[in-house]
Amino acid sequence: MSFSIIVPSFNQAKYLPETLDSILTQSELLECLVYDADSTDGSKDILKKYAKQYPKLWYQSKKDGGQVFAINQGLKKSKGEFVAYLNSDDYYLPGVFVQVKKYFDTHPNCHWLVGDCEVTQRNLRWTFLIKKFLPLPIFNSINQPSVFLRRDFVKKVGYFNTKYRYAFDYDYWLRCSELSKPHRLNIITSVFRIHGNSKGNTNFAKQFDEDLSVVNSHYNNKLITHLHFIISKITILTYKFLKK
Repeated sequence: MSFSIIVPSFNQAKYLPETLDSILTQSELLECLVYDADSTDGSKDILKKYAKQYPKLWYQSKKDGGQVFAINQGLKKSKGEFVAYLNSDDYYLPGVFVQVKKYFDTHPNCHWLVGDCEVTQRNLRWTFLIKKFLPLPIFNSINQPSVFLRRDFVKKVGYFNTKYRYAFDYDYWLRCSELSKPHRLNIITSVFRIHGNSKGNTNFAKQFDEDLSVVNSHYNNKLITHLHFIISKITILTYKFLKK
């Protein structure tokens, strides 16, 4: 068993069972570590029920330092050869761990692997499609729910930066890419859920602003920052139009 999956969660009882099912039914799973931030919507009861059924599920439910803090705690506690985090409203497709492990096993020089990702809202699927054609420095072209990292590589990169609320993953991918370029697995491994209370749906403009801040912190290159700014503005305007 090779995979440790970290799940930061807060008041996602509506989607949490599907997330847990998508993890706990995978072969090659070593452990699923859920950090619930003292939810008040029934999430605790769901976790208690699943923990009785699945010994591989470990969870805690108490107030914490937020999403990034929870993920970092999971990285410290996890023991799997491969590590990933999945938000509690997203989910994996069946059988993906076997395919991911096979790729890692046959590509020993691969330190982190990125699969394709589907999105629940049809009119926004283009946002994931264009990621294939944009390089990482000028756009966050990494599908977060479909990222898998070797544990030894995580030790080299370190933990997620808690000063970021929206673009902490983008910062991490840039730090990863400074050490090793990601490999791509051209299959859909996960589904990103967009709903009324999701961070990406309610605060997408703030996320792009923080993305730009991350780029500026990594690169002293006006071409990269200008391209990122232009692409972000086009994406925001298109997103707003489609949401009408």
